[in-house]
Amino acid sequence: MNSIPKLIFALIGGAVGWIVEEFQPTFPLIIVTVIFIVYDAFTAYQLDKRVHEKYPDKVQREKAKFNSFQFSHVICHTIPKRLALIFLAYLLEHWVFIHVEIPLSYVATGVICFEQLWSILENESSCRSEEEGKFYKILQKIMVDKTERHFDVNLADFKKRPKRYNRKEDNSYDDFEKREPR
Repeated sequence: MNSIPKLIFALIGGAVGWIVEEFQPTFPLIIVTVIFIVYDAFTAYQLDKRVHEKYPDKVQREKAKFNSFQFSHVICHTIPKRLALIFLAYLLEHWVFIHVEIPLSYVATGVICFEQLWSILENESSCRSEEEGKFYKILQKIMVDKTERHFDVNLADFKKRPKRYNRKEDNSYDDFEKREPR
């Protein structure tokens, strides 16, 4: 009767040991991925603070877009899904495509980190004024401004639209007539 728990613990220990030994080369990739994901969550938190500081009357604190629930979602859902992708790529790399020299686990990690880096840059460039630097202004032209997600409104309604010009009928490029903005 005393040997059954020992047998169960021995089997569990053996399985855990095999998993650790099998996936040991992926541990540095996992660390890098987790750092990127957690830093993305941190920049989302900073964006939420910037939005509340810049527009305190438009955003209610109890309806914050980034809170502990969103961070727990990152920990419980985002990280395990990304790590499973790395593990699957590693298994494909070492058990299925054994004759191919493509490091699939590194490629998967690179794609995940690029996705997180893009989100980090979107978070950093969002809700920034022009006085905060040209870098953010350039990023705002390339990336999505996540500020409107905090208001549940379209920011295009608040922005000034540039004047548009039409070419005149004589097809000359140096003469333009003004048209009313849309």
